[in-house]
Amino acid sequence: MLYAPNMLLIGAADRNAGKTVFACEVIRRFREVPVLGAKVTAVQERDGKCPRGGQGCGVCSSLEGDFCLTEETETSGAKDTQRLLASGAQRVFWLRVLKQHLETGTQALLDALGPDTPVICESNSLRHAVKPGLFLMIQHRESNTFKVSAQGVRQYADETLSTDGQHFDFDFNRIKLANKRWVLDPPANPANNSFCETDKKANVK
Repeated sequence: MLYAPNMLLIGAADRNAGKTVFACEVIRRFREVPVLGAKVTAVQERDGKCPRGGQGCGVCSSLEGDFCLTEETETSGAKDTQRLLASGAQRVFWLRVLKQHLETGTQALLDALGPDTPVICESNSLRHAVKPGLFLMIQHRESNTFKVSAQGVRQYADETLSTDGQHFDFDFNRIKLANKRWVLDPPANPANNSFCETDKKANVK
């Protein structure tokens, strides 16, 4: 198990739960720190089905090596990595990796990210290889199901958040940085947990 206290890992119980929306909001709040962004897609097998289901775009199924690590450079598109970069991340990486080589690919990702800059990463499967500073799981309030990749790591989540896909029953001010490590304050008033558009100030100690 690799250790990355500078990583905030965001997982989701199912598709379209809003984890990229959540990640972008955190990045906006901490963009002056600055922070890095990452997305990890675990591929079951070469030339297999899309990890997200459906026909897919073919990018993951065409994986030639054990893993492929790319850096996002565009901010104008709708891809998750492009949205992370447009939100203010200093750099954004996408790791596509065969599940049986997850730790090797993860080590390459961590080497690229470095240990000194805060990272916000989207993935369920990465929790099998990394112990992050903070791991949050997002679940749509209208769904009680957990996809396979979420079932295997849900017990490690520091907290599971409820969402409608765009708004979260969560106070973003609880997320803080302390000595380059992500930490989560206890809720001051659970009834006031909500998505906040106006307060973008980062909490850095």
